[in-house]
Amino acid sequence: MATWSPTFLPAKTPLDAYECRHGIGYTTFHTDYQGIESTLTAFVPLHTAAEVNHLSVKNNTGEPVTVDVTGCVEWCLWNAVDDASNFQRNLSTGEVEIEQTATNTVVYHKTEFKERRNHYAFFSVNEPTVGFDTSCDEFLGQFNGWDSPQAIAEGRMRDSVAHGWYPIAAERVRLNLQPGEERMLVFMLGYVEVPDDQK
Repeated sequence: MATWSPTFLPAKTPLDAYECRHGIGYTTFHTDYQGIESTLTAFVPLHTAAEVNHLSVKNNTGEPVTVDVTGCVEWCLWNAVDDASNFQRNLSTGEVEIEQTATNTVVYHKTEFKERRNHYAFFSVNEPTVGFDTSCDEFLGQFNGWDSPQAIAEGRMRDSVAHGWYPIAAERVRLNLQPGEERMLVFMLGYVEVPDDQK
């Protein structure tokens, strides 16, 4: 089983081809590895509190292949400075919710910030998933870093639900690609403020 990333990091797998281009408001990564071509474009839409990662994966091997794609974000609990210092609070307050349907999976990050309950973040993908994780400890495993998560090494997610500690959002999509076939995935990270009149 081969493991790599279209952004080189975090997997650090030596790639057959790698290109990174920056444009006005977007960045594109293009890679080739063992006959699998991928293009990842990351951007923030205008006037939107969201980040979109558009990934295309193409099979150039001449044979059918199965590619598992895992998108992952590490939540900040609304305040990066507090995140790095107030562990007693932050390691007790992580709260997530998972909404899984036949067409997609959405992970919601609902942890309060200074007792505010009128906002949340979410991470989703536009295809059915074959697993997810929201616990960083379950996803990475003991003593592993982001370059070698246990869930990636074992080829399976644990469908973990974080209660405190380090909540993340990781979603896996399985692509069964015929020779020459290309598929598109859209991973979205977003932030929502609930208007005062809708609380």
